[in-house]
Amino acid sequence: MAGIGLAALASFSLRPPGPLVLIVLLGAPVLAFLVLEQKVASASARWQRRLFLELPVLSEQLAMLLSAGFSLGAALNRLATRGQGVRARDLQRVTGRMLQGLSEVEALREWAAVARVEALDRLVPVLALNRGAGDLGRLISGEARAIRKDVQRELVETMERREQKVWIPVTVATLVPGVIFLCIPFIEALRMFSGS
Repeated sequence: MAGIGLAALASFSLRPPGPLVLIVLLGAPVLAFLVLEQKVASASARWQRRLFLELPVLSEQLAMLLSAGFSLGAALNRLATRGQGVRARDLQRVTGRMLQGLSEVEALREWAAVARVEALDRLVPVLALNRGAGDLGRLISGEARAIRKDVQRELVETMERREQKVWIPVTVATLVPGVIFLCIPFIEALRMFSGS
């Protein structure tokens, strides 16, 4: 509505031709919608990134609690109430869904489907072994190590990309003076051979 209002105000004050008014009146709300959609998409990407970075700690804490004798539901509830950040809010939703009648595994699968984080997609099937596995804490610890390696690999890739970006200006900064210093003797040699 604000986009239409601003477009109408601008059209009224500037008095452009009819087709341009129509384009502005239709384009302004579309542009406003696209800006809001971009904000939502970038907020979602930031949330997924924070969740990805917090998953190794969450996995290790779950492994410790399960090894200490907590049930999966009690461990999730404890981490939801005492935790912070993205994972705590997400676990509060998971425990809320468990209170609404879903099993722990169903609520975790629902969370993984909403989150769309690959590491969480690998962690949830391990947690689904809750009833059948004897040493679930060890399995979850192994998954935590795998997630931590993924985070480390991504960090190394980011550092390498930034390192490559640093070399571009350095290369240009050294090439330009080098070309100038090579051109001066070359031009002098051309003058000497041409006899002028």
